[in-house]
Amino acid sequence: MQLGLLEQAPDPVSARRRLIRRTPEGRRSHQQADRVLRRLEETLAERIGRDAVAALRSALETPWGPAPAADPGTTPPRP
Repeated sequence: MQLGLLEQAPDPVSARRRLIRRTPEGRRSHQQADRVLRRLEETLAERIGRDAVAALRSALETPWGPAPAADPGTTPPRP
């Protein structure tokens, strides 16, 4: 599915590489998502406090390490 949010461009440094960048629509979508996230965080801060929101953000931004290997005897859950 193509949403027109990203585009490929030649890399001026290497002819073998391509750059992936946001299109104008991609930039608009990213800005809109950022505004929504800020409103959600503000609402959450009003409910649980700014310190709790900061701690939650810190925990979610912490590197988790490599993903665990899938157990060959299990099937992934269905969405």
